[in-house]
Amino acid sequence: MDQQVSLCLGGDLANLHSLGWIATDIHRLIEFSDLLESGDQEPLERYFGPQARPANRYKSFTANGHRPLSDISLQDDGSLALNIPNLSVAGAIVMPLVQTAVTRLLKKTDTPQDFRLTPVDSGLKRVMQAFERGDFGSGSEGLNTLAFVLAELNYKVDFLVSNADIVEHSVDRYATRIARTIRKHGR
Repeated sequence: MDQQVSLCLGGDLANLHSLGWIATDIHRLIEFSDLLESGDQEPLERYFGPQARPANRYKSFTANGHRPLSDISLQDDGSLALNIPNLSVAGAIVMPLVQTAVTRLLKKTDTPQDFRLTPVDSGLKRVMQAFERGDFGSGSEGLNTLAFVLAELNYKVDFLVSNADIVEHSVDRYATRIARTIRKHGR
């Protein structure tokens, strides 16, 4: 079943310039998710593993490099919303993990932010909100607990347990890039 995630940028971030920079990193995370779901270990390690060099924004790692344009809309509160359709389950899980990490990084620097990456699937959304609150722990232990809970809810998440270190590394790396973009363009 295809998943969908909604990206919301509010406040000073609600402009197409900020959206463009953040959307490029989101695209890399979608490619990361596709590789996770496919189980193709070699390119996953090469492009996203701990020894990988930071990806440049012009290279596509997967065969489906370009996705159809998403719906960008202006919300009543002045924020921009981007709906990202046709995601794998991995993408619908990785995106909220990144949002949680970005929120943590921005709180450390007292940067006000209105940045949300949320799955549309209500069951997955509730589980990811519990993860964000810290109900499952942190680090690899938290990811393993998250995988267990999602497996109990009949989501196929074997990739999460077998690649927990790569997921943790990639989430941290891209969260850092997105947080840096938010601090730079959100003022």
